[in-house]
Amino acid sequence: MRVLNEHVTHPDQSLRFLRFEVDAFRVERHRHRQLELTWVERGVGLRYVGDNVAPFESGDLVLLGVDLPHAWVSSAARTETTSVASVVQFPLALFEQPAFPELIAARPLAEQATRGLSIRGAAAQAVTALLVAMATADRYGRLAALIRILGILSDQPDDLVPVAASPMRAGAEAGSVRRIDRVTEWIARDLRREFGVDDAARLAGVSPAAFSRFFRREAGKPFSTYVNDVRCGEACVKLRQSRKPIAIVAAECGFASISHFNRQFRQRLGVTPRQYRQRG
Repeated sequence: MRVLNEHVTHPDQSLRFLRFEVDAFRVERHRHRQLELTWVERGVGLRYVGDNVAPFESGDLVLLGVDLPHAWVSSAARTETTSVASVVQFPLALFEQPAFPELIAARPLAEQATRGLSIRGAAAQAVTALLVAMATADRYGRLAALIRILGILSDQPDDLVPVAASPMRAGAEAGSVRRIDRVTEWIARDLRREFGVDDAARLAGVSPAAFSRFFRREAGKPFSTYVNDVRCGEACVKLRQSRKPIAIVAAECGFASISHFNRQFRQRLGVTPRQYRQRG
């Protein structure tokens, strides 16, 4: 998947609020200079945040930092008739206003969000209630709600869980970005194929000997780890959304053996594929 640079503007307001219903989330990975709070009211699929690829379901709530690549992509096997999300985008400068020392004190939140923050527990309940209210509020009500949200997140750090191990290519040169995007797009296109280092290196435009260092530097993790992250994330969606035998799910996601699938899945999720499906 490519990473697009999105230009977000809201010249007459301190923030941009969006609520949309679509057949499916199908946007490409993108980044922008605003922080973003995304709440998936309804939907299921794969969430890409920095170097992290993980399944998402209804209720997913994440704060994204400046220039952090991200996308929510719906599963083809989803059961919902529509996917619904609310998004709030706001500038880093909001934390730097001398007239609002309370917001300056919340500045560490923006630093933590450079890897993405999954919001859980009581904080998630309070934030989603404010997002519901923002849908019908005027511009002043929305600003007040955002300030309250930032206060909740700053005061309840135990409910914030980092998503990505690294921001993934923050500050990377344009040429490196394009090369790594070609590789990650190739991986996402068909998980059943064999992903050889020689082919990946050719796509990236580097030598096979240099590819491992290149990919780790740009993606924040080894090539094989990233591939298995994407495969296990897709497997999570298939396990929840279908009753296909686990061996079939493993094969569709590119695992050559059920034992390898079980090992990689448990390493990431802490449970076996069967246990994951049962706790559904």
